[in-house]
Amino acid sequence: MNEPVGMSAEATGARDPIRVLHVGPGRGQRGGIASVLAELGTQRARFADTAIELSFFETRGFKSAAALAAFVCVDLPRFTFGVLQKADIVHFHVSVRGSFYRKLVLWAIAKLRGRRTVFHLHAGNFESFAMQAGPFTRHAIAWFVRGVDASVAVSSPIAVEMRQLGTDRRTLHVIGNTACDAEAAAHRHPVVKERPDRAAPAYVAFAGRLTKQKGVDDLLTAIALLADDGYCVPVRFAGVGDMARWERLARDYRIDDRVQFVGWLEGDAKLAFYRGARVFCMPSHYESFGIATLEAMFSCVPVVGTRVGGFVDLVEDGVSGFLVEPSDPHALALRLKLLMGDAQAAASMGRAALVRAQQRYSCEAIVERYVQCYRSVIAAAARARRGES
Repeated sequence: MNEPVGMSAEATGARDPIRVLHVGPGRGQRGGIASVLAELGTQRARFADTAIELSFFETRGFKSAAALAAFVCVDLPRFTFGVLQKADIVHFHVSVRGSFYRKLVLWAIAKLRGRRTVFHLHAGNFESFAMQAGPFTRHAIAWFVRGVDASVAVSSPIAVEMRQLGTDRRTLHVIGNTACDAEAAAHRHPVVKERPDRAAPAYVAFAGRLTKQKGVDDLLTAIALLADDGYCVPVRFAGVGDMARWERLARDYRIDDRVQFVGWLEGDAKLAFYRGARVFCMPSHYESFGIATLEAMFSCVPVVGTRVGGFVDLVEDGVSGFLVEPSDPHALALRLKLLMGDAQAAASMGRAALVRAQQRYSCEAIVERYVQCYRSVIAAAARARRGES
């Protein structure tokens, strides 16, 4: 028997907050969903001002038998008999493989206990995950996405994929991510991109996991193509991955003198890395949103990305940067050559990138979209209790 849920915000006004439990990976992890949850955590006060009370439940991975046992013996009981009791809406942050299966189990429990639920898709490769999955997983995906009260896509291309998976378009919300630190830094230290320090070398910045899927090999190939044409374009990679592989490839291409790997950057060091660049380049093969791209935009840096996922929403092609097809290093090289060779054009596009970030992806704007989503769930629940369609 389902437990009554205290959705009193609709019945008694804004005095009683809507209690939202976010379910995702441990926020001590790097990148991806963990970054989104960390960003949401910094906005608790802003949500509280709109009568939304946030809490977080961190799940363990399935990378070892011990972790799986801990999920079953610790996480499941704590979720079922602890944090779930204090939630009106449970917001599941979902990716592929283990992330999906963990959230599926927890969602089934929340559903049985009468909680309202939200499916939030973060993965740019979820469609391929679904296509390659077996019958059980395909049925589970359909059950999950059709059984929630609302769905969230991090970008409009991801929303299209979700509709193809069976998501109800009437309850689907497109909510991008935020870059609160970069946004705050833009207010504190307005960036002038004409480079008053002319002696400082201009470089292309990349920030993210150093993987083939992020287009690291495409970027290195583009730099090599430019080198063959006599153009020296420095590029700096911030992130972690198979460093030895990419250092070896740079040597093979004979561009190791202009390629620098600076490691994982955080805080002020990361923002300074963006601000010092003339161009930010992320030639991903798939990308659900692109938080690093947004951070670069708030840092007044134009973006060269690929025509996939979140880049389509983030970058206005030809205005705040350029978009090329994935796995096309020749097109990438042409765009990088244009911006690296024209500081004025790069500065103009960087200013346009900052304006676009401030208008569309400010913390205030994104929080308001979450609030609209939660209030629509509560309103639909109230209509259902009254027997309305």
